[in-house]
Amino acid sequence: MGTQIDGRGAAPSFPYLLYRYLWPFQYFRDVTRGGRLERQQAYRHNRAMRRHLPGFVAKWSFLTLFAMAAGGALEPLGLTVPAAACFIFATWTLLVALLLAVDWLWLERFPELY
Repeated sequence: MGTQIDGRGAAPSFPYLLYRYLWPFQYFRDVTRGGRLERQQAYRHNRAMRRHLPGFVAKWSFLTLFAMAAGGALEPLGLTVPAAACFIFATWTLLVALLLAVDWLWLERFPELY
């Protein structure tokens, strides 16, 4: 039997799986909304989910290194526009990796926000 996602038995598409594999923010809750108890529960949920963040940091760091290597390989060939696009993409992925690392450090360091 295959993986069933909905009642029709359709498997998830590749872009959806890639999104779930790379984008960690869907697993965390907003701690700025709701009453005090809801914010506490959301923060506790985020602290419980923090164990997954180093894996996401590694994925985004790999994407950064790959994009930098691709840009470095394209630049000597005279393909400056694709190389620049790779370097810009590498900058974006580096920012996401740094954001995730800071989030992980914050959730590790502060056990109770409220």
